[in-house]
Formats: sequence, C-alpha cells, structure tokens
Amino acid sequence: MRDLGINHLCITNHGEFFIHEEEIVGVFEYAEAHNRFQKDKNELDEIRSKYPDMDIRFGIELQYQPECHDDIKKLMNELPFDFALGSVHFIDNIIISGGKNAGQAFEKMDEETAYNKYFNSMLEWVELAYFDVVAHFDIIKKFGVNYYGPFQPEKYKTIIQKIIQSMKEKGIGMELNAATLHKRCNEIMPHPQILKWCLEAGIETFTLGTDAHNLETAGKLIPEALQIAKDVGITHLSTFKNRQPVRHEIQSAE
Repeated sequence: MRDLGINHLCITNHGEFFIHEEEIVGVFEYAEAHNRFQKDKNELDEIRSKYPDMDIRFGIELQYQPECHDDIKKLMNELPFDFALGSVHFIDNIIISGGKNAGQAFEKMDEETAYNKYFNSMLEWVELAYFDVVAHFDIIKKFGVNYYGPFQPEKYKTIIQKIIQSMKEKGIGMELNAATLHKRCNEIMPHPQILKWCLEAGIETFTLGTDAHNLETAGKLIPEALQIAKDVGITHLSTFKNRQPVRHEIQSAE
C-alpha cells in the first residue's frame, strides 16, 4: 500500500455472512459478528505494531436488514469501531450486488420499480443513522446496466436528493467507490452527478475506497477516483478515528 502512496487504511468487513454459498442474502447474527470482529480487531492491533508508519483503522460495513437493526445497534455500541459504512445489497430479499443470483431481481421487475425499491431502502437506512458514510450509493447499477442500460441519475433525482438531504441532516458522508470504474457499469459509484448534488446540499465528508476483496485490487484505482473527486469539485477527503471524521485537503498535482 505504501508503494501506492497510501498511508491511511481502514478494513471494513461485512457485518453479515453467508451460511451457504447458494443463499441469496447474507445473514447477520450478533454473536457470530461480535466474535468475528473482536478477532479482526485483535489482528489489526498486531498489524499496527508491525507497521507503525501506517494509519490502520478498524471498520465495518453494515447492510440494510430491518429485522436485524436492534442487534446491529448493539454490536456498534459494544465494539470500538473507528468507521462504519452503510449499504443496501438486496431488494425483495434478493441480492443485487454480486454472486450468481444478482440478476434475479432485475428479471422480475422493470427499471423504475427496481431502482425505486433500492433507493427507498437506502433512505430508510440513512434515516436510522447507525453508520458514518454511505457505501457504493448506486450499486444497483452494477448489474442493472445489463437489463436496463446505463444508469441515469436524473430519472431518480427526487428520491436521490431526498436521501442526500437526510445524509446532510444526520451528518452522514458519501463514499467514492472505485470498484466498478473498469467493469460492469464502467463508472464510479456514485455517478459524478450525484457527487455534484452532494456538494450542492452541503455534504462535507467524502471517503475513498476500492471495495477490494483481495490484495491485488487493494488501492489500485485510487488515483483515478481521486481525479474524479477533483473534477466534480471535492476539495477534501476524510479518514475516521473513533467514528469521527478527520478531513484531509486534496493536494494539487501542479
């Protein structure tokens, strides 16, 4: 990571897990999650001692699952996370963001139905404010593009801006997620127009991530994502410590 010029790093494993590979939505169980993340924290503490020049933080990604909200809140109160992402990965209990079942939801409904279901779930999740930053805000386009064509944020401007306004009121930031820059929908998440709406609404906290699930992709698309941030007018990015943002000015290449 240092070779890429990255000095700040946060590990955000998912709160949920899959009991069986063929499942269409992950499971959140408090006892399992508490045990797993306590082990993660212990491991990170050891890694920090080996790499004292790296700022390595303890995070989590929380998936929208209404039936688990009480247990999710309990977990967040009991473990000392530095950072929490919030995300939506399914509609009608069918995962839409990855795996062999990712297309099932899109096959059953038209574009407006699918996208509105997704964004309404995101709005509900944001309004609960259990997390610090929205992850991959428009990830539904990742596979939706195969069924409906390129994502057009203007078609969903009303609900998207409602979410952004709630984010502003709750103090929740936006992640720039580079995972789909060169695959699937071939653009950053969220769409640059949504980033501009965030700035217009007064959102100040932006984080940068690659959604890496392996060492080979960790940090590799950061330079491109950083350029997109500059192009839309973002001047600062944030890291987190003890659930509080630390703003860093984006340095000019000149």
